[in-house]
Amino acid sequence: MQPHDPEVSHFPNTGVRSFVALEDNKTFIISTYHDSRQFNLLRILAIVHKTVKNIYCLFHCKQNVYLQGRANIDIFKDNFGFPYQTANILCPSPPQCDYDYMSVHTNSSTDMRKIPIFKIQKDHIGSFSANFTVCISALYGKYNNALQVIQAIEMYKLLGASRVTIYNISCHENVDKILKHYIREGVVEVVPWPIDKYLKTSKKWKYVKGLDSEIGYYGQIASLNDCMYRNMYKSEFVLLNDIDEIIIPIKHWDWSSLMGNLQKRYPQTSVFRFENHAFPSSINATGPSLWNHVPGINILQYPYREPGDEMSIKPRKMIVNPRKVIQTSIHSVLKAEGYSTDVSREDGILFHCKAKRNMKIPEKDLIRDDILLRYNISLVPNIDKIVQKLFPQH
Repeated sequence: MQPHDPEVSHFPNTGVRSFVALEDNKTFIISTYHDSRQFNLLRILAIVHKTVKNIYCLFHCKQNVYLQGRANIDIFKDNFGFPYQTANILCPSPPQCDYDYMSVHTNSSTDMRKIPIFKIQKDHIGSFSANFTVCISALYGKYNNALQVIQAIEMYKLLGASRVTIYNISCHENVDKILKHYIREGVVEVVPWPIDKYLKTSKKWKYVKGLDSEIGYYGQIASLNDCMYRNMYKSEFVLLNDIDEIIIPIKHWDWSSLMGNLQKRYPQTSVFRFENHAFPSSINATGPSLWNHVPGINILQYPYREPGDEMSIKPRKMIVNPRKVIQTSIHSVLKAEGYSTDVSREDGILFHCKAKRNMKIPEKDLIRDDILLRYNISLVPNIDKIVQKLFPQH
């Protein structure tokens, strides 16, 4: 039996396909990882229907032996009522079996010749290739907020990102051009995320009766966990946020100095959660824009944020040590070693520039906050260089 040939997307260097449907068409394998952190096991990230009860792992031992066992299906508790759920399929690694490939199936009597084969991604513990990796999930609906994509990636670079991993369902050709530029630069990794070819996806995060959707918010929890697993031994820290969000230090200049300080103060913490602060783009823009010909929001024109109060819920996003996190949700981790700490707004905030704003807050009560503008001396020429290259004015 030969290994399954991976399907490569139109983006260069993006690796293997993200979804493989099993024979029941109710189980979709996303990625397979060897995980030796707690037990010596194979951790398979998957999306499964709530009715799926039996899954089997078949190990392809190099000794020309096949070893099979029933898997434990560990459903993520944050499924928000949708029929399809993110899950870890867990299989103990069989002793005395040296393997690089394995198969997954739902029927113990299945013909082995018809089941897919997966190459195992093994944990290579050593020096990190990145200090900070930003995980973005997911671009959808022919996403065309091109200028904000450039601005966000340039800010991530200034703050210390070595890599930005973006899960892509569909984006406009403007954004496609930007992503390919940053792939060539070596900063961006694009992971194809064709979830809508397999499941009825929803923009909503919570299931309500009558909703004709099978999984919430484009499988965001699954993509965030895949990003965290794939960067577990590549990156010292992983940031889990959206493309219109930036974790910004208040007292420090970049993430490295911020995290150095936080780790000294909270040595047992593996998850740092930053409070969301909305900078609405639905108000009048301040000052002229250098890049009016580029579609999208210019985040530098919206330095007014909604006031913070202790009573309102401000969803947080995270910087995590990926080697300590077993499962994550969107705003908090589900299983992890170590503590989770809510970072004070005096140390750092989640800058969130979005069109929708809290209409209960009068515009006169918005607070001027130039936290982003302090990076302008480097940020503006960096953005302009990319814009002039990719979107030249004729």
